[in-house]
Amino acid sequence: MKISVLMPVYSTPVGWCRRAVESIRAQRKRPGDEITLVIVDDNNPPGELRDYIYEQATCECKTDIIRTNENRGIAAALNVGIKACQGDIIIRMDADDIANEKLISKHADFFDQFPARHICGVQIKLFSDGRVWHSHHPRVITREFALETSGFWFVNHPGIAYRRETVMELGGYGDVPAHLAEDYALWIKFLRAGYTIYNRDEILVDYRVHQKTFSTAPNRRSSEWFEFLKIQKESL
Repeated sequence: MKISVLMPVYSTPVGWCRRAVESIRAQRKRPGDEITLVIVDDNNPPGELRDYIYEQATCECKTDIIRTNENRGIAAALNVGIKACQGDIIIRMDADDIANEKLISKHADFFDQFPARHICGVQIKLFSDGRVWHSHHPRVITREFALETSGFWFVNHPGIAYRRETVMELGGYGDVPAHLAEDYALWIKFLRAGYTIYNRDEILVDYRVHQKTFSTAPNRRSSEWFEFLKIQKESL
């Protein structure tokens, strides 16, 4: 199976980015699988981080580096990356998180076992300043479930995998502004198109929580942010 790991990078502490990349390099690879790390350099300024990104081009592990001409936010960077990915399956990773060594092989097993399924998330362990907690998302997310649940968080963006062909047909992440929930908009696209979202029970990503984390940043908790989520749900 051909698998692309998609990692957009912008203004990430280089030590965190190095740990994220190393966690992909350390994956337990199934015989015959072809894994490519696709890094989107989202117009980072010259400096240590950008230098580190381009060092990966000479690494023994297969790595493709795509540079954007301007920083337009994570949705735009992900759309660029999806087009560059060559894998049948795309696995999303953030540049400040850490993948469990079984993340890729578990997803590969899932899509081999269930060829009619198109998207699968994982549980994550969140960590910050010595505190640790983790997600408990249900195994199956249908359109009806998303409509009836009181909240919006039912699948994690880090570590999720989807079929490239399917996400391309859905138009990727669309033109979602950087300060809104591009991931939730994509989940709604999947559900609206009749797909079911699945979640694995295993915790397969360590998710670093900090001031600039998209899901906890102050501008993601604004009234505009919640209104965007509400509109997306109502579109179901």
